[in-house]
Amino acid sequence: MRLLIFNILLLFSTQSWSQTDLGIGLVSIDFDDQTVLEFYSDTLDTKPEKVIEFFDDRTINSWNIKNLEKQQEWLKPEVLWLDYFAFTFRCLTKTDNWFELIINNENGETYWLKKTEKTKFNNWEDYLKDMFGVARLSSFSQKIRTEPDENSKEIEYQGTDCFVVESMKGDWIKITTPDYCDENFTDSKTPIKSGWIKWRQGNKMIIEYFTTS
Repeated sequence: MRLLIFNILLLFSTQSWSQTDLGIGLVSIDFDDQTVLEFYSDTLDTKPEKVIEFFDDRTINSWNIKNLEKQQEWLKPEVLWLDYFAFTFRCLTKTDNWFELIINNENGETYWLKKTEKTKFNNWEDYLKDMFGVARLSSFSQKIRTEPDENSKEIEYQGTDCFVVESMKGDWIKITTPDYCDENFTDSKTPIKSGWIKWRQGNKMIIEYFTTS
């Protein structure tokens, strides 16, 4: 059971975008089969640079994007899992009417998208608190601390990382082990009641997060 759930978590974890600016937060798109998104190079432009159209794809019984294979040549957002209604971009700038979004997390390319009832902004703290779970990157070794300070006491932990975020303080996030992780990860022998890890180092994310189980 533990291995099965761990594999499911890996399936829905975020990719690591080491070269991309974290921005000020994220913008999620509440799309349906009528949604059309127009991306502009500048807020003063009258013609969009890129256009995405959604439709009801009966072949897969889900919403889909027209010409998705071609669109994905330039469209590489933070999250794109249409089956789970997850379509999210990192946001560099927001004004009263516009968002400047990173539309390609590989090269940092940005476009502007108008604010509508289908666009929802979250800062990183609120976004991470809403995730199913977070884990430390295996490529970036860090300890779990009692306080958001490198010099604070280390909390001994054994097992697979499976935490939820309670709050954020600068580069640090306060974590705990939720019941569903404690029950299903049989090698998590030392669940965390309250601890702190870093979620970023400079402008690089050093955790991975899971949007769903």
